[in-house]
Amino acid sequence: MKKVAVITSGGDSSGINAVFEGILTCEEIELWGFHGGYDGICENEPFRLTEKIVKEHIHTGNALIRTARSQRTFSKEGREEIVSKLKEYEFDRLVVCGGEGSGKGASLLSKEDMSTLLIPMTIDNNIYGTDYTVGYHTACHYIADAVRRLRQTGMNLPDRIFMVETFGGHSGQLALGGAIAGGADYVLLPELPIDMEKLLQRAKECLEKQGQFIVLNCESNTLNGDWIRGKQGASFEIGTEMEKVLNKRVRYSILGYTQRAGDAIGADIVDAIKLGLAAAEEIVKGTTDRMVGLVDGKAVLVPLEDVFSKTKDLIATNKYIAQKMKIID
Repeated sequence: MKKVAVITSGGDSSGINAVFEGILTCEEIELWGFHGGYDGICENEPFRLTEKIVKEHIHTGNALIRTARSQRTFSKEGREEIVSKLKEYEFDRLVVCGGEGSGKGASLLSKEDMSTLLIPMTIDNNIYGTDYTVGYHTACHYIADAVRRLRQTGMNLPDRIFMVETFGGHSGQLALGGAIAGGADYVLLPELPIDMEKLLQRAKECLEKQGQFIVLNCESNTLNGDWIRGKQGASFEIGTEMEKVLNKRVRYSILGYTQRAGDAIGADIVDAIKLGLAAAEEIVKGTTDRMVGLVDGKAVLVPLEDVFSKTKDLIATNKYIAQKMKIID
């Protein structure tokens, strides 16, 4: 029997409970969780995750394991403390659910005599080597829902411009996916320089043809390129410039943390279970210092060094769809 510890690290994401369901399909694994990320290993007691508990919470946005951010893995002393605690509880390995920074921490721990695996968990879907990250589908769903409701308001109160600001950091994957799913008119992405002339032209076309214009903007997108992580409101600067030329008010919707949780949609649950199933197989094999990802729906293993050192491009199919929909140029 493999005694395995699991933590969530970084921002929360819907669908993570389904990963635990996938892991627990393997009868050779005993799964235990720690609340509070890496720090929680040192500060909290582990608790058993059973198939019964997981099944009861597989769809909910209330994660069975509380997440947190931590710098503990980036010091020798911190890593030694984490490994010591895990060995004290007789854990064979640690499964980390998180993003790039969490993956770097897991890789460092793997060099300190602790086997580690990473499950990609972030609504931003910005992790190299995998098409999918836990929470992305559900976050896109809630962004799309907001866009659809704005579309209805635009029909009820025509001749309006709406700007929706999404999460995503320096990656436009989330904004692009939400724009496609919601049927937005345009999307501004950090991967593509802002072209005010094209933005204004698209706004004029949509206002003339349909009496409204909905544009999405990723949170890091500013006209001058300056952005502090976690700061919201980058869209105001862009909207102000639009107002000067179009002589129309821009209505803003900063979605913020409404994108994070919420009950997971079916696509997230299915893909998260796939990740859990693949992780269970690798746990039994003894695989370490790797991320379990999905590419074209199939499980892949990615070296953790690639996860935190390489940049993921915009999903090619989404970029193609967006160009055909005239959401991007």
